[in-house]
Amino acid sequence: MKRALAIALWIAAASLPGQEIGVPLQAPEYEPLPLAEMPPGKMFLALQPHHDDHTTDYGMGGLIARLVDEGYRGVYVRSSNDEKDGPHGYPLDDMINLKEADEATKVLGIDEVVSLEWRNDYMDPIPLQELRAQFILLVRKYRPDVVLGHDPWMHYDRNPDHRKVSRALAEAVWMAGYANVHPEQLELGYKPHRVPYLFLKGRVDYGRGHWPNVAVSLNAEQLRRKQLAYTTHRNVYAHPGTAAAYRKMLADEGLTVPEIESLNDQQAAVVFENFFMEWISRKRGRENQTEMAEVYWFRNEFDHLPGLSDYLRKNAVRK
Repeated sequence: MKRALAIALWIAAASLPGQEIGVPLQAPEYEPLPLAEMPPGKMFLALQPHHDDHTTDYGMGGLIARLVDEGYRGVYVRSSNDEKDGPHGYPLDDMINLKEADEATKVLGIDEVVSLEWRNDYMDPIPLQELRAQFILLVRKYRPDVVLGHDPWMHYDRNPDHRKVSRALAEAVWMAGYANVHPEQLELGYKPHRVPYLFLKGRVDYGRGHWPNVAVSLNAEQLRRKQLAYTTHRNVYAHPGTAAAYRKMLADEGLTVPEIESLNDQQAAVVFENFFMEWISRKRGRENQTEMAEVYWFRNEFDHLPGLSDYLRKNAVRK
């Protein structure tokens, strides 16, 4: 409910002259991050814990839209069954959330969703090696140039599925290139594949942790698709009941938002969520000297060899 009141008050305060809302991302010594160019390639794989992790306020929806706009094809992997996300009980929530994941990722330009169906919030007991083996197989099958996911070194993520999946991702993209790792997959025709580029996201509002090193600039159309993908997940976001609660909290504070007075609760809920997604995108943009942005930890294939990486940056040219 704290987030609900915060969003309501953000919208109410947004029109006040000189009103600055929200807590800054940066520490006092913070400097703007460099703006990332999209790496060369044609295929990306988003290895995520849940049905809605491509739409979070702290990133990925805008980056996915931009990759698609620059010619990439994407595949989205939902690791858990999301049975606890929603009000309908385990079997129905799983089915509804998978359907909405298909619809939301299509908004962003992704044409395939793979659901691994591990139990939501029960992933800690499963062997890490099993999840990692599935990721290695998917990397070898789709042969992505870019992998997107949560940052396993972001120490402050409280979600156990995020932690489990991000660790398996980090190990899988490294191990998928070695022929002596899961040789049985090679016998099925899935050859080793080395992933050149990683974009990893994390919640910077939980503590400093592993700080992002690039910002990804977004345009208005990419923001629109990010907003629409987010509100397509109606089982967990943009509920009419949520908007009704926002209206009540505003009324308790003696506030109103003229923009939503003529809207029903469902329409108002979408307005609230769209405002928040635009607000956070513009906030990240201001912090990094661009109009709108998301922030990530970006790695390319040579970053683990800093001397070689410096040499290549100075001397490599495009053919």
